[in-house]
Amino acid sequence: MKNQWNLLKETREADSNDIEALAEVPADSPWFSGHFPGEPILPGIALVYAVKQAIHREAQKKGERLELHTLKRIRFMQPVRPGDQLSLNIRAAEADGERLFHFKIFCRDTMVSSGMIAAKKMM
Repeated sequence: MKNQWNLLKETREADSNDIEALAEVPADSPWFSGHFPGEPILPGIALVYAVKQAIHREAQKKGERLELHTLKRIRFMQPVRPGDQLSLNIRAAEADGERLFHFKIFCRDTMVSSGMIAAKKMM
């Protein structure tokens, strides 16, 4: 059964520290339910969820399991609307035993969100 909350279409590892992903925002997505009638805007948590999915998908390809535990400096600069296509750029870095994922999300050439997600490897 298809996950109706999923926006992610594809991911690829650009290099060992970079993930690139594409997402589509269908007009009938349940994310728009009640957000907002007559003026649908994708909730910010849906953007964070797409980043989480991309991180997990690439980790699985490497046989890794990650526990995402902290969001920092999350910013939502522009609204995302039904039918928009998004590109996600995610850069991984190691610091203090954690993996930090700095992300930027673009709609066309406009940045709509950015932030950082911290994760730890699970055994």
